[in-house]
Amino acid sequence: IRTGSRTFEAAAFLRQAGADPVQVKKQFQNDLAGTISRYDIIQHAKLYRKTIAISAVDRPVGRVVAAQAADELLNISGVETSFVLYPDQESVFISARSIGSINVQLIMEALGGGGNGATAGAQMKGLSLSQAVSDLEKAIDQYFDSI
Repeated sequence: IRTGSRTFEAAAFLRQAGADPVQVKKQFQNDLAGTISRYDIIQHAKLYRKTIAISAVDRPVGRVVAAQAADELLNISGVETSFVLYPDQESVFISARSIGSINVQLIMEALGGGGNGATAGAQMKGLSLSQAVSDLEKAIDQYFDSI
């Protein structure tokens, strides 16, 4: 989806030069604990406004796992946007993804974060997880009110 023709040209060049896709796949494999954590995040997701998946987990999961889970939520039929929230020390982190018309950058900017239209994030200090979810839902509602 976010791949242009130059990426395909680079992949073709690398393949012709002897790059081994199996070795690349092995380098990007996840460990079992990370995979279980990612699927636990997905299992906790709830739909908001029919096409937005929000998953709030009450334990630290790490940025990479949260980002992977946010990406994976977009593989679910009908989900166009995803948000994964998790606590870490004194903050709640949000990883946001979109494959639809929703610009997650604008939503994350309203919460003090940033990114781009398809991939964004925020760090909310001094809030509980439930308050962060509430603030996220308000920011989503304000986004829809403004378009």
